[in-house]
Amino acid sequence: MTGSGDMPRRSLLARLVVLVAALAGVLVVTLLIAARIGPVAIPFSVVIASAKSYLSGQPFADPHNLALIFWRQRLPRVVLGALVGGALTVSGGALQGLLMNPLADPYLVGVSAGAALGASIATVAHFGAFFGGAGKCLLAFASGLLTMVLVFWLARLRGRVERGAFILAGVVVGSFMWAFVTVVMTIARQDLGTIVLWLMGNLSGQVTWSVVGVAALVVGVGCAMLYSYARDLNLLALGEESARQLGVEVEGLKIAVIAYSALVTAAAVSVSGIIGFVGLVIPHIARKLFGADHRLLLPTAGLVGASFLVWADALVRAAGDRFPVGVLTALLGAPFFFYLLKTRPSGE
Repeated sequence: MTGSGDMPRRSLLARLVVLVAALAGVLVVTLLIAARIGPVAIPFSVVIASAKSYLSGQPFADPHNLALIFWRQRLPRVVLGALVGGALTVSGGALQGLLMNPLADPYLVGVSAGAALGASIATVAHFGAFFGGAGKCLLAFASGLLTMVLVFWLARLRGRVERGAFILAGVVVGSFMWAFVTVVMTIARQDLGTIVLWLMGNLSGQVTWSVVGVAALVVGVGCAMLYSYARDLNLLALGEESARQLGVEVEGLKIAVIAYSALVTAAAVSVSGIIGFVGLVIPHIARKLFGADHRLLLPTAGLVGASFLVWADALVRAAGDRFPVGVLTALLGAPFFFYLLKTRPSGE
């Protein structure tokens, strides 16, 4: 006879499967549609014909190089956008659960400022040409992770990480790193425009499948590890002492969530620059739609965030890439942030 405790678990699993399948389907359709949007519209017939040609080994007549644009330029860009959107959203949802604050953001840990410094230095030093053109991404990633280590070291006192100390350390270290970014910008000269464009959040650079592959590996591992702590994040909502009594190693949970959130945020920032508000707004919307259970929240929010950023970048591309996608997400996200700030419960 099946225990009654299995029923809620089965119900949760069934709901998770249905929601993830539906949102994944939406994401796939979003990727295919968004990849066609741009200065030159690419018919689905060209995409299908070129795919069949590749699989069959038969030559494909493409006088306007539409298939080449789709498979080597548009599709890598939209897939990277989905990875960045998903990474920032999952990281934001996990940090909001850890800090028990819906206003928490993945950039709170100071990783973005550290990655910005690394990218700025790489631009001025012309380090981007190294490692197959991924030099700037690698230096930004490494700098972001080092910044996270510094924040964690400052926030840790007597073997514990206090939430207030962590937020304060992130703000202080982030401000310190931004000061160095400003110094680099003052000596950048002809590279200043490149740095500013990157800082504003940009997916319009030359995106290759190799960059997408590395980003997918890091983001995938980091998000999977964050999801493995979903149950512990649920228990933490009862309070640290209650969570300890229920078997949660609270300090270990803090270390893990901070570390993996920083990992996926650094990976996202290193390839796209600073794209704000995605990790703040989308988890909050997903929480309203799908509930606060992190076993549902993290995967559903990640898929919603992926689709959101792909559509945002498609709008930018349709406008001729006249402004970075980070500008659009800020314009959309800032009013929602104001709403969260004014409607937050007292004491937060």
